[in-house]
Amino acid sequence: MTSILKRHGILLVAAGLVLAVLVVAPGLGLLWRIAEPVAGNPFALSATQMHAVRETAMLMAGVALFTGVIGVSTAWLVSVHEFPGRCWLEIGLVLPLAFPTYLAAYVAVDLFDFFGPVQSAMRAIIGPKPGGGPWLPDLRSLPGAVVILGLVLLPYVYIPCRILYSRTGRNVIEAARLLGANGASLFFRVGLPIAKPALLAGGVLALLETLNDIGAVEYLGVSSLSAVIRDLWLNRNDLAGAARLAGLMVLLVAALLLIDPRARTGRTERQAKDNSNEPRRVRLRGVFAFAATAFCALPVLFGFLFPALHLLTRAFVYLGSQRVDAELFHAILSTMTLGLSVSLFVVAAGALIAIAQRTSGRFSRLGTLAMLGYAAPATVLVLAMMPVIGLIDSGVARAGLPYLFIGSSAAMLYALTARFLGIGATQAGLALARLPTNVDAVARIHGLGDLALAWRIHRPAIAPGLKLGVLLVFIDTVKELPATLLLRPLNFETLATRAYSKASAGLFEHGAIDSLLIVAISGAAALLLSRRA
Repeated sequence: MTSILKRHGILLVAAGLVLAVLVVAPGLGLLWRIAEPVAGNPFALSATQMHAVRETAMLMAGVALFTGVIGVSTAWLVSVHEFPGRCWLEIGLVLPLAFPTYLAAYVAVDLFDFFGPVQSAMRAIIGPKPGGGPWLPDLRSLPGAVVILGLVLLPYVYIPCRILYSRTGRNVIEAARLLGANGASLFFRVGLPIAKPALLAGGVLALLETLNDIGAVEYLGVSSLSAVIRDLWLNRNDLAGAARLAGLMVLLVAALLLIDPRARTGRTERQAKDNSNEPRRVRLRGVFAFAATAFCALPVLFGFLFPALHLLTRAFVYLGSQRVDAELFHAILSTMTLGLSVSLFVVAAGALIAIAQRTSGRFSRLGTLAMLGYAAPATVLVLAMMPVIGLIDSGVARAGLPYLFIGSSAAMLYALTARFLGIGATQAGLALARLPTNVDAVARIHGLGDLALAWRIHRPAIAPGLKLGVLLVFIDTVKELPATLLLRPLNFETLATRAYSKASAGLFEHGAIDSLLIVAISGAAALLLSRRA
């Protein structure tokens, strides 16, 4: 052990231990579950599971198409053209990110259902539909899930495409204009190829969030792999079957992460560095200006404004009919405490990994390894952690000590820290990359060792990145449902679990305050995030 410390440094060993606990151990736990002996063919899928595979594939294809087409188109319009409301819409297209997917599903069904305010108003204005059916298609279907998830996940594609277009600037777009490209020709021949790296990166994130979702797809009646894994685990006590389906999801995630990695990384960075001026915007007039405003406004209206106003209305109705009880304040406190605790754990571990990468350049893959937890769906991650949690608690019990995980919030903290570790490592790494490497060499010439270099030089340099990481992780933790729902101890409720339980019981209006508080807390953190960024 002493030779390892001398050769690689204590920081690298500490980072390795963090990755072993948060990444490697859950991976081994999943493999152990998959290797459990079962009767019959272990790789055979039932009809229900095959149906879930097909529905998951169609859901992912629909979300990818929806977010890809609308995300890159809106980013192009607000970056390259000038039209009424562009400045407001440029910010508004980010706002749907404040809505969790499950919350967006509850609001959409409550708003557009047969007895909802929209269809009730339509029947009052234009009369009942001939035949007595609904005027609008049923959102509790696969197409409805594609639209709802697509609206919420749209910013994952819009934001990187918007950044890329703003940094590509005159060097490419202006040159294409001088050569005669304009309108649709400019977009398809220049804009779309330029956006490929950002489109792939944002699309992969949207698909990972789609795979991770439980609440929305379950409420909308879509049979997804995450929902089937949860059913096998909790309702049928078939851990081996759930683990094998989880292994299939891990393979699917690995395939997503391998999508043209060079296009998603290096090219984006080179373009961002080589081109810094935004393109000159072309003013649209007449029907084209109206069409651009309407096209960019629809995702903002249906993805944020209408749902938020509906939640606000429901919250006022609930306040007028029932009192706000002490359990709500406990849920707010639990949500804030969990979000802050996970954020601090994640940025501390991420800073350690980023600094270890910096001090030992041969281990540049540590950051990629840290991203595996974020890429894995929360249901799969929790299932993989259960053998590890059980092994640790068994050892603690044999030592005569109380359980560490069972019956406590430690399991939630463990799972969420592992899930969001990649965010902390990425933000710390990006901040540290701005510090020239010759600063390290000068510090070592003056006698600073690894620990002193990390504390006196690297820590101040990564502070801005850590602040951004805290806000990002806090927003994700406040909205997170699957891991919290599966691992929370008895009598522990967050705003997300309260809203989910009330909506599942058909009492969505009683959870309107919880839902509105989720949007308010994550929205306030998003405003702080935009100012920091």
